[in-house]
Amino acid sequence: MWSRTAINNLVIRWPLIKGTLMIADNTWWRLRLSLGWLDTDSGTAHKGRFLESSITYIEDVFADYKKYGGINKFTGKLAEIGPGDSAGIALLMRKDGCVQVDLVDRYCSRQNKQSQELVYGELSRRHDLDAFLTGLSWDDKELMGVTWHHGDSAENYFAQRAKTFAQDYDFIVSRTVMEHLFDPVGCLREMARCLRSGGKMLHKIDMSDHGMFTPSHHELAWLGVPGRVLRWMNSHKDRPNRVLVYRYREILDELKQQGLIDYSLLVTRLVGVGEISPHREWSEIDQKIRQESLRLVESKRPKFARECRGVDAQDLAIAGVFLIVNRL
Repeated sequence: MWSRTAINNLVIRWPLIKGTLMIADNTWWRLRLSLGWLDTDSGTAHKGRFLESSITYIEDVFADYKKYGGINKFTGKLAEIGPGDSAGIALLMRKDGCVQVDLVDRYCSRQNKQSQELVYGELSRRHDLDAFLTGLSWDDKELMGVTWHHGDSAENYFAQRAKTFAQDYDFIVSRTVMEHLFDPVGCLREMARCLRSGGKMLHKIDMSDHGMFTPSHHELAWLGVPGRVLRWMNSHKDRPNRVLVYRYREILDELKQQGLIDYSLLVTRLVGVGEISPHREWSEIDQKIRQESLRLVESKRPKFARECRGVDAQDLAIAGVFLIVNRL
């Protein structure tokens, strides 16, 4: 008789078995979405956190947007993609000067409403946010100047928005969300069309496997999965899409050549190395660190899927970026 522990160990040890289970899970999520079941534990950055941890997370994300975006104040109209279970960042954006914040999320992250009220209350105490409270208690679905768009993918939302409200936003931001979109490259094109002249996009993108095979296997193991099989595993589930940095660069260069944008890509993480802090461009990272990451890529390359085998080592070494796009 197999014990639960033995089965779990077998799944962890054999990527083929784990991949098969992820395909089954993805099929289940396809059914869920077709039935309109949007609730998920994904994006629950604050569920189960201690109060101070939640506040720190919100303040740090807000500060990162300002620091790396070179922004003095957020003003005008802003869209945040994938806010998850909290409108805390949206409230700080409103306090900073935004007149409207739209929160766009394909899913509806489960919340602990009592904990969220405490988070909003403490956030308000620190940052004087009571002007955005519309009732007697904090309800993030009824915040002044903050609108949720649950059940609408970013791809569809911005495509439709670009048709009727082109150049509508001053800012579009996201944190570790682009890697979960089903078509992040196409979405990036539509978001650029939705930005006003002088507007900015700020996206922190995590290009790791998000625990699909790590830590039991090395962090490049998922590059051995053929693209077609990977789509069976994640086409309707919020697993990473494995769109690597060169794909983003291609669409950004295209938009730049059209005279629509200028951009910069800061490296946030390298395989075999970890976080790069402060984030910086590839050429600004210490050469020894870059070489360490490149050597790991080359040592694993023979086992990569065909579509990954010929990709430049630098583009495989970069496991995270902070993308800054300026609309001209």
